[in-house]
Amino acid sequence: MTIHDDGAHSVHDRFDRVEALLSRYPELAEAELAELKRWFTKEASAFEVASLSSKDELRSRYRAFRADHIDKLGLVDVIAIVCGGVLLLGAIAWFAMAG
Repeated sequence: MTIHDDGAHSVHDRFDRVEALLSRYPELAEAELAELKRWFTKEASAFEVASLSSKDELRSRYRAFRADHIDKLGLVDVIAIVCGGVLLLGAIAWFAMAG
């Protein structure tokens, strides 16, 4: 792995690391799983994600990882959706009664 003067890993080495982790999914340690989540949610470019998802040997593991960890709605998301729906319905009812 190439390390630059500032201590950062090169983008190419990072991509290779993520690819290796994804090829082992779901048999990952918690720290490795957290590393994958962080990369997909905060570091990866659209091109990098597309490059990984288009590899035949990784496709099923990529889909499983995304379904299990990235595309799930969390509790905060569900609460926000419910509150938004209640507010929207309240506004519609208010306008209907005012008109």
